Amino acid sequence: MSESTNDIVEVMRTCIAMRHLKPDEVPEEMIVEVVRAATYASNPGNSQNWRFIVVRDRARKERLASHVRATLGTRFAGEPTGDESRDKMMAGARRLVEGFAEVPVWIFVVGINGYPPQAPNEAFVWSTVYPASQNLVLAARSMGLGTTFTTFHFLAQEAFRAELEIPDNAHIGTAIAMGFPEKKFASVNRRPVGDVIRWETYS
Repeated sequence: MSESTNDIVEVMRTCIAMRHLKPDEVPEEMIVEVVRAATYASNPGNSQNWRFIVVRDRARKERLASHVRATLGTRFAGEPTGDESRDKMMAGARRLVEGFAEVPVWIFVVGINGYPPQAPNEAFVWSTVYPASQNLVLAARSMGLGTTFTTFHFLAQEAFRAELEIPDNAHIGTAIAMGFPEKKFASVNRRPVGDVIRWETYS
């Protein structure tokens, strides 16, 4: 908890993907507060068509892990590429895949296809789940919790949907690993803002 902070820009700057998590249990009250913060996110028409499935049960995590390993088990194997940043990321991803069931908390951010009510458009599902997911990881970081924003479920959609009992009108947007970090938070690695900012027009 020594790395908690309420400085929002510092939270953003140091909200790195934390793929190395301690096995320690995360108190339920912290999980609730993180999800509460997620619900403050912008969303279409204040429809709040989100649900947050918190998975802590070891047996359920093991079942989900088997699907992840079946689809991703060899993806992160192989020799180093020579790109230090990419190799580090791949090693962390491999660790997360191998230790999927050891992650203390998995939070699946689910969007319901229900906006606008008279003619639901699936595009609004994603503009619901992604702001909420970003709020979630930022809130976790502010409390000293590490997270990794993943989309592991996309390669085992039906298995994940069945295990999590997702209804037909809803979609899993993100699968977020959360726990107390083994490593210290550090600055994210981003391109200079001058490379991406444009004034008045794209060109």
